[in-house]
Amino acid sequence: MKDGPFAKDPVMKSAPETVDLFRSWKVSRYRFDNGLRVLLLPDPSTPLISYHTWYRVGSRNEVEGKTGLAHLFEHLMFGATSNHPSGEFDRELERMGAETNAATWLDWTYYHQTFPPDALELVLEFESDRMHNLVLTDEVVTREKSVVANERRYRVEDRVDGFLDELLYKTAFEVHTYGHPTIGWMDDIENFTLDDCLDFYRTYYSPGNAIVVVVGRFEADEMLARLELRFGSTAAQVVPPLEIGEEPEQKGEKRIEVSREMPAAKLLAGYHVPGIGDPMNAALVVLNTILSGGESGRLVRRLVHDTEVATDLMGWTGVFADPCLLEFQVDLREGRQPEEALRVLDEELEKVLADGVSEEEIGTARNRNRLAFYMGLGMASGKANQLGFFETVLDDCGALTRRIQEIERVGRGEVLEAARSIFRPQNRTIILATPEKS
Repeated sequence: MKDGPFAKDPVMKSAPETVDLFRSWKVSRYRFDNGLRVLLLPDPSTPLISYHTWYRVGSRNEVEGKTGLAHLFEHLMFGATSNHPSGEFDRELERMGAETNAATWLDWTYYHQTFPPDALELVLEFESDRMHNLVLTDEVVTREKSVVANERRYRVEDRVDGFLDELLYKTAFEVHTYGHPTIGWMDDIENFTLDDCLDFYRTYYSPGNAIVVVVGRFEADEMLARLELRFGSTAAQVVPPLEIGEEPEQKGEKRIEVSREMPAAKLLAGYHVPGIGDPMNAALVVLNTILSGGESGRLVRRLVHDTEVATDLMGWTGVFADPCLLEFQVDLREGRQPEEALRVLDEELEKVLADGVSEEEIGTARNRNRLAFYMGLGMASGKANQLGFFETVLDDCGALTRRIQEIERVGRGEVLEAARSIFRPQNRTIILATPEKS
């Protein structure tokens, strides 16, 4: 794990670091002696509190033969603790009108609740309890393994989109752990042992690997005192350094043809791109919006409306800690072939490489990203989510402000440079999927 901004001088209650965001947000940032990071953003404009716990562990942290442990723990963490039976957390929160959920991905796992202020003590009690006192037994692990195995069958093995997305990442990443599916390979899921789970819990579910983010109606000093009471006395625990192989530069196009039971063909294309901490990532977000954003996206107009080769096109730029993928997925019309879509895709990308993009397209893309960005911050839960994400992935919640500033500064030159850097045949992985013949 990289050293964070508090690695040398832990900041305690007497001297919080204040992070100014958007001129009006003042986030108080702390680190306890045991390594727990705390971000507090009082927001009197909302009657609610949003409480997030981010753990710096995802499928990126897993090794061959043990894929899916991070996702399995998303299930296990809602089980029994030494002080509360399984299911009590959900029942009590529902009774108080709160909502709770969790998510796992490549770089992180997080648990979140949004609730009225009178449920705060309940949330603190349960979150502290399951960080420190989760009960893991053979019976519990076996039950949740079965749940996850069924989830994998439904979401990946029996769904074309899940299967193809997994195949794209497995093919594109030969060394880096981004090639592992977050849900895990089936053999790994079925063979997890109780000891595997206990080791994972002791390693990653500790204050030194956690970030608590609280946004909403509360007083910062009072909230900090409550958090210190619940979490401050836990002994520090060192999280072992994360050793991940660097993905070598791809030297040639990877192309796979598959057939699945589905009504129409699909095309997937993934281009290796820098992670979210690289300045080029913002230019790629703008470029992707120009190509696939809304009905005005170049690829959408050409593939869906002009040629009618496809019924839909989706594009997405990875926002992960390490180099990732810019992806396109094309859903073809019945009877059309993925090679047709690939030919049109290449033609449009060649136009970008030859002529660049217009100022009007840049402006539209900025506006679309600006709208999505600020709409995502409209509620306490959205603010907590973005603060936790940037603190977890980039070690700095202040990167939240810089992110939108980077996007606002992107110009035609940056977009053309980014396009020429990534849109090369030897930099991509192609999946050509066709319906199985009867």
